[in-house]
Amino acid sequence: MNDTDHKELERSIEEITEIAEGFGLDFYPMRYEICPAEIIYTFGAYGMPTRFSHWSFGKQFYKMKLQYDLGLSKIYELVINSDPCYAFLLNTNSLIQNKMIAAHVLAHCDFSKTMSAFPTRAETWLKA
Repeated sequence: MNDTDHKELERSIEEITEIAEGFGLDFYPMRYEICPAEIIYTFGAYGMPTRFSHWSFGKQFYKMKLQYDLGLSKIYELVINSDPCYAFLLNTNSLIQNKMIAAHVLAHCDFSKTMSAFPTRAETWLKA
């Protein structure tokens, strides 16, 4: 994505957020980051920064990243349902893909915040 696309995405995210709130979605404040595949796949393989270390996570990263490099799989976004909620978008996504993903992420966050069958404590997700 180029600078023009980034600005358009920021404007679109504001509009998408207003529409989602109009439909009654209740989500934490959102933080969006555009990240390269290395970062997205590191999060995908290793999990949260406070997770224990294990050799198999490196093996999982290599497998996932190789599949991405060969065009066999793609992680479009990764969400941390904390307060605030963090959404990491893949930098090779097109503008329209990132607009759709932004709406999808808001639904993730709403579901995480409002689900009663499996309540979470979003304020503790990123604490070490």
